[in-house]
This record gives sequence, structure tokens and C-alpha cells, in this order.
Amino acid sequence: MRKNIILIVSSIVLCLLCFFNNWYRDNIVGRLNFLVTIFFNLILFTLFVILLNITIKNIKAVKITKLNITLLIILSITLILTFYDFRLLKTKLELKLFEEERYIIIDKIKNNEFSYYYEGNIKLPVYKYISSDGEVYVYQNDEDQVISFWIFRGMMSGSIELIYSTGGETLIRKNETGHSIKKIIKLKEYWYYVVTTY
Repeated sequence: MRKNIILIVSSIVLCLLCFFNNWYRDNIVGRLNFLVTIFFNLILFTLFVILLNITIKNIKAVKITKLNITLLIILSITLILTFYDFRLLKTKLELKLFEEERYIIIDKIKNNEFSYYYEGNIKLPVYKYISSDGEVYVYQNDEDQVISFWIFRGMMSGSIELIYSTGGETLIRKNETGHSIKKIIKLKEYWYYVVTTY
């Protein structure tokens, strides 16, 4: 009985660890090292396999309902991690949470209150948390604006940006900088979730 409770608790803890790993993956990669992320994912995968193996052995030996709960949690983890886009969910949530701060930055850019340190890049002196690396990229800033807040910046799998565009998707595609756009999802008026090859 106690062993079954330990398995259920272990599966819940593993589920939470997997969730936080996916939710904060970009922050971990950005602040630590890509190899640390791979190592942490390897540990989670190993724990997952061990827990699944123990659960299946115990179900075969003792057919107890509580072990089925553990198996259900493990299978749920697998399905969620395989098919759910955590970045998109987090971006939608942060779009609501940080909307006011982002509009303050957009107004300051419109009024040329920031200086560019390299081409269209601006290091944010305040509200650094609204872009994954504390920078924004300004594609266009005249009568129309196209401003990128980074979600994930340039690794092997490409970049993900939250783009503010007063001219919609057409203006985003017009300002494409040689790195092709894989996907654009409109989140709300002026705001787009953009996945690029860079």
C-alpha cells in the first residue's frame, strides 16, 4: 500500500518537474547552458522510464487500481509533452500579463527614446523580462511599426518572436530579414506569434 502511494506521489512530482522544465526551458537555455538543459532532460527521461517500468511490473504482479492511476499520470505526461505547445501557451499568458509594459516600450520606440546598439537591436533599460533576452528588434518604425519581442532567440531549431505589427501579417512578411518565416499565428489585433528559421 505504501509503495503504491510512493509511486503515485513520484509520478505527480515527475509530472510537475516536466511541466516546469517545459515552461521555463527557454529561460534555462538562455541563462545557463544548452548542455545543462540536455543533461536535465536526460535525467527526467531516465526517471520517467524507471517509474514507468516499476509501475508496469507492479501492475502485472498485483493488479491494483492505484497503480493504474500512476500509469494514467505517466501516459498523460507523455501526451502533453508530445502534443502541447508550451511556448505558445506561455506567450498568450504573458501577452496579457505584460501588455501594458510592452505598449510603454512601443511608445518609447515610436518617439525614438532608445538608441540602437546594433542595426535594429535595442537593449531594454527597464522591463527586460518582457523579452527573453532583454532586447527587442525593430524591423520598422515610421508611420507603421513592426517590433519583435523575443520568446526564443536563434538556436538550431530557429527563433520565436512575439511581433507587434500595425500593418498585420503582410507588413511582417515585408520586413522578413532573409530568415524565412515558418509560421505566423495572430494572437490578437497587432500581435503575432512568429516562428522563423533563424
